[in-house]
Amino acid sequence: MINIKHTLKILCIPLLLLIHACQSSLSEGKVDDLSLIGARIEVTQNLTDQKDNGVSIHLFDKDGRTIANRAIKIKVNNIDLDFYQRQELYYTTTTNYITSNMPVAKLYNFEIVLTNGKTYFLGKVTPLAEVNDNDIIYDKTGKFDQDFLISWKNLKEINELYISKGVKLKTSTELEQNYSGDSVITRQIKPYGSYIVPKSKYIDSISIISDLNFKFNALKSGRVNPDLVKDSQITISGTIEKSVDFDEESQEKKGR
Repeated sequence: MINIKHTLKILCIPLLLLIHACQSSLSEGKVDDLSLIGARIEVTQNLTDQKDNGVSIHLFDKDGRTIANRAIKIKVNNIDLDFYQRQELYYTTTTNYITSNMPVAKLYNFEIVLTNGKTYFLGKVTPLAEVNDNDIIYDKTGKFDQDFLISWKNLKEINELYISKGVKLKTSTELEQNYSGDSVITRQIKPYGSYIVPKSKYIDSISIISDLNFKFNALKSGRVNPDLVKDSQITISGTIEKSVDFDEESQEKKGR
């Protein structure tokens, strides 16, 4: 008879070895040399309110392996970040330093405390310019017989517009509605501008538009300690999202 517990133990051993093989040897013991460490610092900012700003920092070694050493501490503006680990699918583990409620500041200054207790500059970045949500002008409902216009002003550091279209497939029935995504477009933009989605893009041989989605993205880099491992970086990003539904009922009435 097969001993299930014994079999599971045998299976778990290689899985644990695989998980630890993906981690750096710096994940245990003393780490007193900053030049052995790389850091990817990602700051996310609420562009219209500057609340609920977040940070995620990933540490790695010169071979790109994750450093998961709880004895290493990271601070932003003298506030300690949380050491976070989560087991993912396929026997991988996510390890980050995070916070989801970072206070607004004129400068985000990151420091790292190594296992010897010494503190080093890690990186810094200035916040993105706050913008007014009302400076994005558009109709809240799309009309099938009109081109769709969206315009904006005073968006300052926002430099990218991402547009996606949701569609309803013509294979849909009264009992089953089938939807899909279509037509992803990315445009580099300036603080003032506009974009037109022509009505000719609403309907084709297999689908009819159900919604338009717009993401106004801002991204910029800061400065990291030059002693860090190559490919270390710090970025700050923010997004404003807008969504427009199309009145399919009025379109159906019109077609009768």
